[in-house]
Formats: sequence, structure tokens, C-alpha cells
Amino acid sequence: MKTLSTYGIVIFLSLFIFSCKKNKDVDLPKDVLTGAWQEAPLYGTSRILIFEPGGKFTLKFINKATGDWSLMLNGKYTITNDNLAVNVTEEVAKQVSGATVTTPINYSFFDKGKFDIKNFVLTINYKTYPADGPVDTEAKFNKIIPID
Repeated sequence: MKTLSTYGIVIFLSLFIFSCKKNKDVDLPKDVLTGAWQEAPLYGTSRILIFEPGGKFTLKFINKATGDWSLMLNGKYTITNDNLAVNVTEEVAKQVSGATVTTPINYSFFDKGKFDIKNFVLTINYKTYPADGPVDTEAKFNKIIPID
């Protein structure tokens, strides 16, 4: 009887330990930017920023007519106080056929970026560089709230 109950406890504990769902994101740091943010469509295209735990960054250009992405930029981001630094390391372009072409790149996005969040709106102020010199630029993104 004692042996049977010992085996029962061992089986129960084994099932309990191995059935627990492991969440890989538990140890990754989250910050105020973590989540998805969407810009209002401009000229038939909108941008979605995705800030993931651990500093992963994705920017998707969405076609308003189809709702599908046509270009995606991947990289890493860091924040210090209200400063945002994004380094893009990969460009993924979707061809008309549906195939994707991935190109390694290396450039800074949102140069000299500063951000602010108020009422679920992310405002990023940064520099752009048209031919006639640096220009202060502002972009606004609405928080995408997931519905479970």
C-alpha cells in the first residue's frame, strides 16, 4: 500500500511539472513601448510599429486597400528616458507573386528620436534628411489594444 501511494505521488508530481506551460517571454524585459502601434493611413498606406519584449522592433507598411503588408523592417530598439534609438538590420519585401525577399541592412530609424505617450497615443519626434537639410518630423501612432 505504501509503495502504491509513493508511485501515485511520483506520477502526480511528474504530470504537474511537465504539464505546466512554459512562457518564453517571462524573463524578457517589457517597457512602456511594448506592444503594437498604428499610424493613420497616409496615401493608401499605414505603418504599424511593433515593440516586443527584449528590444525587438518591427515596422510594417500596410496597404490600405488590401490590409496586407508590403514591406517590413526588423531590428532592435532601446529607450533611455524619453529617447528612442532604433537600429534596423533587415528588410523584407513582399513581391507581387507573394514571395518575400529578405535583405540585410544596417541603418538608424527615428534619428535623434524622442517619444511621449498620452491617452494611448505614441508621439515620436525625430530628424529626417531631405535634400535641403535636416527637418524636425513628428509621427503619431495609436495603441492597438488586443481583444481576447
